[in-house]
Amino acid sequence: MTATLDLALLADKMELTELVAKLERAVDRMDRDGILACYSEKSFDDHGRFRGSREEFAEFICNNPGFTSASSFIYHLMGQSIFDVEGDEAYGESYFAYWMQTAEDRLYQSIGRYLDYFQRTEDGWKITYRRVVMEWDGTVPCQNAVPGGHFRGTRDQNDPLYKRLKWPENPETATSIG
Repeated sequence: MTATLDLALLADKMELTELVAKLERAVDRMDRDGILACYSEKSFDDHGRFRGSREEFAEFICNNPGFTSASSFIYHLMGQSIFDVEGDEAYGESYFAYWMQTAEDRLYQSIGRYLDYFQRTEDGWKITYRRVVMEWDGTVPCQNAVPGGHFRGTRDQNDPLYKRLKWPENPETATSIG
């Protein structure tokens, strides 16, 4: 194997890693277009309690008042990913931890793995089939802390992510939120 082939394989694995991270960010921010952009036109997502196309998955995440869109936050923490690239196809296993507040005093959490089948398209790598393998999930009691002047995340375009700052807006204030 030549160095050029190794660099191409490394570039593929980096692109796959970023694709998985972009999807989890889009889910956390209820970004419908971001979710759709990560999947192949013809794709299937199997989350267990949800099974369907990329459009149906985006709807499930972004417009589900009885579940995902009812939570003030959804938070994915991604662990290691391993990708087996075979030309224009790839298989991946990515570990995750997930949290979602389901009530004022309850936090749902889970740990598991995403088992993905990817295809390279004209627009780069896309997820064609995702299976969610749950290792553990459950709820735990929680108590919200008093805000301490931190920036707070939101599940929409008002999240601090979308305001690309190069310098603090109000450096003279005592806390980040003024």
